[in-house]
Amino acid sequence: MGLQMWLLAASAALLQGCCSFPFSYFGASFGLETSLVGDTLQVRVYYRGISLPCFQNLDGICVALNCTKSRTQTMADNNHTATWCMLDGGIIIHHNNTSPLHIRPTGCCWSPIVGSQRETESLPFTFNLLADLGNRSDNVAINAPPQPPLLPILRVPQNCIANYNLTIYEQDGDILRCHYGQRARHECAHCTQQSFFTLHQESCVLKYNGRGTYGTYSIELIVEDYPRETILLMHNDGTQTLQPAFEDASSASLNQSTKALSSIPMQFVVIVDRAISECAFGIFRPVFIHPTPPNGARIPASLYDEVTFTISAISRNERITAFTVVGPSGLHKSDTWNVNGDRSVSANVSWLVGVYDAPKQIPVCFLSITSSGLQSEPQCIWIVLNLPIERLPGPDLQCLTDAMILSVPRRLVANLPESNLQLNDASCNITGNATHLLLKIPLSGCGTKLLEDESHYTFTNKIINRSRNETLAQAERMAFPITCKFQRSNNGSKESNLLNNTTQRLFGDYSFEIQFSKEFNSSRATAKAHAPFDVSSNDHLYITVIAKSDMTTASLDVVSCQMSEEYNSSVGITLLHQGCLNNSTTEEHQTGNQKEKVYSIKLSSLPQRISQVFVTCNVQLCTNIYSSKPCVLGCGSDSSSLMEQSDMQQVCAGPIRIKKEGDFGLNYAAITIGLALGGTVIYVVLLLLKRSFVGLYYGGGTRHPNRRRHF
Repeated sequence: MGLQMWLLAASAALLQGCCSFPFSYFGASFGLETSLVGDTLQVRVYYRGISLPCFQNLDGICVALNCTKSRTQTMADNNHTATWCMLDGGIIIHHNNTSPLHIRPTGCCWSPIVGSQRETESLPFTFNLLADLGNRSDNVAINAPPQPPLLPILRVPQNCIANYNLTIYEQDGDILRCHYGQRARHECAHCTQQSFFTLHQESCVLKYNGRGTYGTYSIELIVEDYPRETILLMHNDGTQTLQPAFEDASSASLNQSTKALSSIPMQFVVIVDRAISECAFGIFRPVFIHPTPPNGARIPASLYDEVTFTISAISRNERITAFTVVGPSGLHKSDTWNVNGDRSVSANVSWLVGVYDAPKQIPVCFLSITSSGLQSEPQCIWIVLNLPIERLPGPDLQCLTDAMILSVPRRLVANLPESNLQLNDASCNITGNATHLLLKIPLSGCGTKLLEDESHYTFTNKIINRSRNETLAQAERMAFPITCKFQRSNNGSKESNLLNNTTQRLFGDYSFEIQFSKEFNSSRATAKAHAPFDVSSNDHLYITVIAKSDMTTASLDVVSCQMSEEYNSSVGITLLHQGCLNNSTTEEHQTGNQKEKVYSIKLSSLPQRISQVFVTCNVQLCTNIYSSKPCVLGCGSDSSSLMEQSDMQQVCAGPIRIKKEGDFGLNYAAITIGLALGGTVIYVVLLLLKRSFVGLYYGGGTRHPNRRRHF
């Protein structure tokens, strides 16, 4: 309760000061990438930042940098985290590379609830980014500065120890060091080092000792890299800079004259919150468990790959209600689902590579939150893109509305024979002549994947080498990507209908519907939107999802279903998610029909206040193209390249009107009992009245049939 009141008070203070503080800064991190455009070095500086509260119309970091692009994403996890904005953008700088790149912007302002300054006081945020971008003599490449991730807003109980591993990406194998920003170098605004926070400079780990003062604190750091061996840095004007090897000395006693290759700012906020009775992770504070990727994990990816991973957390005595995930634009986090009752909670995270503009090293940081606002330790992973510098000459690709026609010189696939090569779907044959591979790859088969963004449909496949004596990881050492991109249009052109045509050719015409019943295998009522279905709170509700398709090999895949009190709402009671049942509420019943799924729920398990619900399901069809066996998708199954899936559709039905037991007018047994009891009461009253008028000698004689009318 204390935390919630504090957030409400903080938000109120910010809103009251909205005119003085149109942008409330809560931290940022930076990344830097270079490329040669002619003789000019083009530098892309990426930033990610946080503002709280969220003002969609202003990105103060973009204003400070004079950025060329900016995006804002609203974030809200639960009642214990105020709505905040995640910002990302960047600038392009054409650098002559005769001197280190130096950027030192200043903007307004740090959130007034951060630090110890008065709420009416404006404290600008400031960065100091310095990088020598000369060509290194050790790897003959342009120096790559370290890249810190953007951490979400962190909270730690006042009496609990916490270790925050900053998980910084370093590409060149240099030695990393982290230190607090210095005011003299314009590296910080607050420039305070609280005694209860300790920065381990060699490992870049921030430690909280559990003895802090309640409040919100800024952490303004500088990340630096130093070469392990002495190197030369060569610049465009012919000058060379000698960079000595880093001396293995304590960071606390670093010689201030030691020059770093790069100095990159990293700023974030830690809230010291109310104390709790037990600090061990997994008791009250949640902890991540398998299959969550470990902190610092690097996930390799190629152009147009879909990167997907699952995060799972557990808390013995608290209910986990949300995951905060901070990552690139276009990142998708699924709804949460329970794996082991209320103790373990999971969510899927996915991102399509190449659909959105992004750097080659992409951090994704996440933490879990309980119903009372307790956090797990944050974890960060890195998606490392292996993007081709330029397309190899030679292949001839034709993009048709139903297939990709490809001719590839054998030298581009290491002169491997067809028997050693495969597409995404290994069952599709690769043919060729003496000099070229010749392929016709269907857009709706052979493992071709469809990616979409606001402007394009992109179909992708790839040729990889295979060997029965090699593992899958070894088999993908050689990969030749195949990509066809089509412009989306709203004018009814051939390209605009490409997606529908591809799916329709495979599955034909199909539709989905939901039916309700009170007993399994009994007569069902076809449920359409706004068609009420009446039940009692003690009934079992059977929900039948049906796919109608003439394709005999098609199977129904119910991806998710939920009950909600409003039509087509995204908030409600989860029945199943990612094909997995919510075992505490939902049961599945086998029918033997691959185009039909039946689920049931005890309506008595719903909250008593609910009197009407709707059912919404996300459904699709799937099929095995090269087999007559039905495809099997669902909880824990992987989508095989031999399976094709239709577009996801949403079907919504209801309302289901729930009448509580004992409601007058609907429970006929209750009506009968009530009438009988009412008649008995009337008879007793009449008997007493009769005795009062007639006297004690009246002893059970037969009543006149019309006597009741007299009274």
